[in-house]
Order: sequence, then C-alpha cells, then structure tokens
Amino acid sequence: MTRPAFEDLPLRKGDPPFSAWSLYGPDDQLGTLNILTPDVVTAAAKEITTGVRIGLDAPVDYLARPPHDRKPLTHTVIHKAPRAVHDDLLDFNTQISSQWDGFRHFGYQSLGLFYNGAKVSQLSGPEATANLGMHGITTFIHSGIVGRGVLLDYLHWSDSQGQTYDKLGDHAITVEELKSVAESQGVTFQKGDILLIRTGFHAGYEALSAGDKISWSHQHPIRHVGVETSRSMAKWLWDSQFSACTSDAPAFEAIPKRSTGIDDLFLHEILLSGWGMPIGEMWNLEQLSRHCHQTKRYTFFLTSMPLHVVGAVGSPSNAVAIF
Repeated sequence: MTRPAFEDLPLRKGDPPFSAWSLYGPDDQLGTLNILTPDVVTAAAKEITTGVRIGLDAPVDYLARPPHDRKPLTHTVIHKAPRAVHDDLLDFNTQISSQWDGFRHFGYQSLGLFYNGAKVSQLSGPEATANLGMHGITTFIHSGIVGRGVLLDYLHWSDSQGQTYDKLGDHAITVEELKSVAESQGVTFQKGDILLIRTGFHAGYEALSAGDKISWSHQHPIRHVGVETSRSMAKWLWDSQFSACTSDAPAFEAIPKRSTGIDDLFLHEILLSGWGMPIGEMWNLEQLSRHCHQTKRYTFFLTSMPLHVVGAVGSPSNAVAIF
C-alpha cells in the first residue's frame, strides 16, 4: 500500500482535517498499528542481542494525586479466611499512570467524532452496549503492540546543549529539536517504529517534595511539557511512519496547546481520531535512558499488551524494552 502524502490529508472530502479515514478500510480499528506487519516485527526482533529487559511502567499510584479529577488507585488485599489465600481488588482510572490512549479516548472536539467516523453515542451511553467492540483497547490485544522502539532522549540532549527548561511547565519541544536529538544519537527511523520521547517530566516530578507533588496536581491552569502542537510536528509524525508514539509526559503534547497551522486542533485529535495512532503517556523511561546511554543503543525490541477489557478506553501500557 502506498502511503498518502501528508499534504493529501484528509483523504476524503468532508472528513475532519488531517484525517486518514478509510486508508485501511471503513471498518478498520487498528489504524497505524496496521504498519506492524509480520515482516516489520521480524526485522524488529533483530534488536534482541543481549537479553536485557527493562520495564517501562511507572507504579499505578505514581502520582501523589492524579490531576483532572481522576480517581486514584484503591488497592484492597482480601484474605480468603480461614485459608492462607489472598486476592486483589483494584479500582483505578487507566489515565493516572503509564498507559495507552485508545481510539475512544479523545475525538475531534468540534465534531464529536472519533476514528473512522465513530460517534460519541456509539461509544458511551444507552446505544454503546451494542458497540462494545468498536475502537475499544481490546482491538490491540489480538497481536499486541510489538515492534522496534526508538528512544529520543530530549532531556539528555537538552542538558548537553546547556539548555534549561521547566520540566513541569508547558515547554514545547519542536520538530527541529527532535531531529537534532535523533542525529546526536545516530538514530535513523524505520517504517513502523514505536517512538518514545523522554521529555524530563519524570525527572522533574521526582525532584519535588511530597507536598509539592500534591500542589502540582492542583495547579491551574494545568501545564505539561510535551511536543509542540503544530503542522510541522503532525507532518513529521506522519512522514516518519511511526506505528505509535509515547512519552514520559502526562499528555504527549505540551499543555496548554499553542496550535500553529492545524486549525486549533490538539495533536490528540489528529493522532487518535484522525489516524488511529495510539498515544502512550507517563511511561517510565528513566532506567531505559540510563541503559541506552551506557550502551550507545537507542533502539530495541518493544512489546506491550493492553488489558483485555472489552470496550475499554485505555489501558496500562504493560510495556517492556528488550535489548
């Protein structure tokens, strides 16, 4: 399949800006994960040479208090007395730690439409029970999210350049900077790569006191470091043919957004609902960063298996990098 040029988006007249609806068929539910063909995954497996494994999930209760009024983790250990047996009961919002955003998460806000034209009423509310399989995170579990991961360590590069920025503010990372990071690391992208960006959020958050972590959760307006929301960023992500993109930041793109050239849209709208590209957020990339710099290797085999919950909006990432 020949991939359309970014300039040719949307593919059909009347579809939302920059969308690629129908590229993989009108009923497709995998989006850019379609790029992860057996050949692409087989090639990615060649990254495994040492057997070193690094988990990429932060604790589910990583944030002292989740922002956006999201429910924190409640963990109950149940003793099945009188036997020496225990069960777990977990209650949490899938958005509060390392996770994948599925295609139900964030639609085109002005249109109320999700990937391939799905409506809000089809995904939540009385009609939704007939559409539990539509764009739920379980569409990913049949093959998992598996391919070559590529780390762009923006924080390390920025430090090497003598640049400083607020890791817990709304610093926006540009395309030009990401290209410079890739060049400094000797990284060349391949079709189907899973992009991981270390923005420095985790490092900034860990430097806070317990009290300051609570204060951070109550900040208004909410500010998050991330990539810039721009036409050039959207074009670069599309042209690079990434199958998915992730970062250690809470929202991937910088918040509040300062859209340039993309009709005041969020990148979330374009990636999730326009292209069907999963977005990973708040991944723990600290140990991965250290290993990459020690070995001078920034590519690896990445495997992730979301929760098998029919109709789920998102899921913990359950991700592992293998070298």
